Amino acid sequence: MTYRVQIATRMADVDPGHWDALIHDTKESIFYHRSFLEAFEKHPLHPVERTAYLTMLTPSGRPAAALPAFLMRGTDPMRVLATHFPDITAEPALLSHVWHCYQTTLPTHPRHPEAADAAMAAFTELAQEWKASLCGLVNIDHQDPLAARLTARGIPGTNIETGWGMDIATFANLDAYITGLVRKRRTIMRQYLRRAHEAGVRTRFTPAVDGDLDGFVRLARHTAEKFDNADYYQPGLFQDFVLHLGDHAWLLELHLDGQLIGSALVLLDDARIHFFATGFDLTASPRFSPFYLLFARTVQEGITRRLPWLAAGRRNPDFKRRHNLTPTALTAHLKLVTT
Repeated sequence: MTYRVQIATRMADVDPGHWDALIHDTKESIFYHRSFLEAFEKHPLHPVERTAYLTMLTPSGRPAAALPAFLMRGTDPMRVLATHFPDITAEPALLSHVWHCYQTTLPTHPRHPEAADAAMAAFTELAQEWKASLCGLVNIDHQDPLAARLTARGIPGTNIETGWGMDIATFANLDAYITGLVRKRRTIMRQYLRRAHEAGVRTRFTPAVDGDLDGFVRLARHTAEKFDNADYYQPGLFQDFVLHLGDHAWLLELHLDGQLIGSALVLLDDARIHFFATGFDLTASPRFSPFYLLFARTVQEGITRRLPWLAAGRRNPDFKRRHNLTPTALTAHLKLVTT
């Protein structure tokens, strides 16, 4: 089948009857929803030179595949390009997705799997047109059939990071999850929850628009400072980005004696609850860890909302492994662009 490609450089110009319908039907993550893409377009959390949205249509005009594309130069926070293409890290690269996305895929209608090949061909042509030196997809789950498809096209993957998640569909409640932990972790989790309750910690799960976003950014920057990564949360810009996510963005807040001691940015989509980012003050709660509380209450919220999957991003492997999250290798499928 021959597919027709539509390319727009603004999400506002993308037909919602095509893009939004495909993303809904394929139950893709928040990173492919219009609100996220528009938020990054208007409030980019890292530099992007040009943006394009590719939609593949069948001859009858039905959406078959969709792919966002971002031209970047020198933007490499995970040091993937520096590690595998050190000679061209300063050159333009056309990538999908942005680096804040830890669940990259190529949304494709199940009736049209070959549309993914057509999308990659159009993506490569765009890289040539925009004079990129490198192009490809990053942060793909190695178990995603897309990884094998890209390898078959001569774009093999390289492991670049570990992603973490957990199936929470089988848990009736938070206690059922905690019961499944090994004894030591189970004891610590229950101890921290009990101590927080005894201390009078108040928990609030609220739409981000109604929460203390400034407080979240303050705590997130405080926490990230120890990893020399505070500017991941740029004041003002990060709040604007989150607010643009609308009802997909929620804040889980912990208050003690009227003080915000912990906050998590939680993202929701049709099938997942995302434990996206956290900030906390350990000195304000010496007898328990706010991070443990934030994680536990996020699990609880996902179970309550009957969302089957908890997506927990990258990094912090020790905590995630000890608390029964499942690791998966994330791969980058990159190739040099030839004219």
